[in-house]
Amino acid sequence: MVDHIKVDVPKASAENGDKTAAGTRTSGRKRTTKAEADAKAAAKAAKKPKKAGPSRDAERRCWSAGKKIVCGVDEAGRGPLAGPVVAAACVFPEDLVIDAINDSKQMTEEEREEVYEELMANDQVIKSVCVIDHERIDEINILEATMQAMAKSVEGLSTRADWVLIDGNRVPPPLIDRAEAIVKGDAKSVCIAAASVLAKVTRDRMMVKIHDEYPVYGFDQHKGYGVKAHMDAIHKHGPCPYHRKTFAPMKYMPGGSAYDGA
Repeated sequence: MVDHIKVDVPKASAENGDKTAAGTRTSGRKRTTKAEADAKAAAKAAKKPKKAGPSRDAERRCWSAGKKIVCGVDEAGRGPLAGPVVAAACVFPEDLVIDAINDSKQMTEEEREEVYEELMANDQVIKSVCVIDHERIDEINILEATMQAMAKSVEGLSTRADWVLIDGNRVPPPLIDRAEAIVKGDAKSVCIAAASVLAKVTRDRMMVKIHDEYPVYGFDQHKGYGVKAHMDAIHKHGPCPYHRKTFAPMKYMPGGSAYDGA
């Protein structure tokens, strides 16, 4: 492995200020250091107006209509090739403020972990998480598994919700009479955003544990999504027991799980 390569650049001739010693013209432009470039980029970013985060507007509308207990629901894990799909339901107290809360996809891992811990530690936050494993996903398909996880997460709340706000464009059949779907709801509603954090962090932690068992796939990095490194590992080692057999490329592979620990 080469750690460092030193390149000798001809010095500019004193007699020709814009020429190198070899006679090649330089651009004459002042070179920008990385620190200067980073500072310039940061200043430019600071001038841009920040996108508004999720609000309580949807909840307030429901409260005004007499629905006192309003919960948000979101899921994590519909797209990955391995592991469970996880849904969470969350009733976020009206007077609680967590500035860092946002759509979990817009937060860093550290931010999600911090908000997750804050949500879990607060007894006033009513929450429930449902996990549907890869075997059940293969049995009933990912859409049905997701709908089931969402409905069960609402059922798992210690207090019955009067109304349910669901991220996406579908309402699970068991909730059809007391729920509404909000497209990109995790970026619009605080209670849905809180649910998205609970679902995402729960699933990510599960995938890290699966990584400890099957490290060759890199689950701790991509959490089961079909990135190139993951696809390459599947083709090299075959699927592991946590891969979804009804998802490509596993469904085209004979013999099911082929991981041998190599």
